[in-house]
Amino acid sequence: MWFPIALLSSALYAVAEAMDNFFVNKEFKHPLTLVFFAYLFGLIYIPILILVQHPAFPPLHTLPIFILLGFVNMGYLYPYYKGLREDDTSVAISFLAIERIMVPIIAFFVIGEVLDPTQYFGIFVIIIAVFALGLHHARKKFKLSKGVWYISIAALFLACEAVLLKLLFVEGVSVATAICGESIISMVFGVSVILSKKVRKDVVASFPLFVKLSPLFFLEEMFTFLGLYAEGWAISHTSVSVVKGITMVSPFFLMIYAFFGRGLFPTFFKEDLHRGRVFKKSLLFICIIIGILLVKE
Repeated sequence: MWFPIALLSSALYAVAEAMDNFFVNKEFKHPLTLVFFAYLFGLIYIPILILVQHPAFPPLHTLPIFILLGFVNMGYLYPYYKGLREDDTSVAISFLAIERIMVPIIAFFVIGEVLDPTQYFGIFVIIIAVFALGLHHARKKFKLSKGVWYISIAALFLACEAVLLKLLFVEGVSVATAICGESIISMVFGVSVILSKKVRKDVVASFPLFVKLSPLFFLEEMFTFLGLYAEGWAISHTSVSVVKGITMVSPFFLMIYAFFGRGLFPTFFKEDLHRGRVFKKSLLFICIIIGILLVKE
């Protein structure tokens, strides 16, 4: 049952990522302003989660884990938004597959999780495919997109997030409690960026735009929140390294969404859909999927 839920998480994240691309490339100049507005919607979704799932107060010894979890959940957004500005959305998101090598390493040291050789080989395939996606040919030289470096930092944060979630589940914390606690603390960290005078000034200047786009923000945060909950549920039922491998298929969903939806929502997608580029992406996405199948238990 966990496999379709993990795959659903990937599809939900892909919708949110397309909207993130719209916000960061079309509307908002400063990523931290976008961070502030995004986390404001925790005031809507957290009460809904509390009413529907009834999370419990976690054990006191897990509170440091929650604080660290909330910080990394917020911390990944700035490099993530910067990465979205550097490349096609599906390519930039593919770089998050770098997280796949980080998760098993961190999981091994934190919770003692060990994979078999075939699964480690699958991780290697994913990494090679991702770096191939990140290579750009310019002036007879190959170079990595700047997005690789930004998204690599975001991937490190997300790898820590996944392992910390698994650690909470090992400690007996429920999915609802873990996601609710993470969301509350990350919201506190997220809205605290307004303490910066520069951010505060830009938030005030951008507020009319935020009001205008608030329905889209509502939808983006809804898909993100549902994706996080689905991913957390899957992690609670199987290996965190395996689940994070499955969620790496979101770039494939993004390209499908762009192919069918660009005509209706052209501003949502930043995708090069020329035949040669699509062929390269498709081939490397297939490699990523093969890697994912290898890590699937």
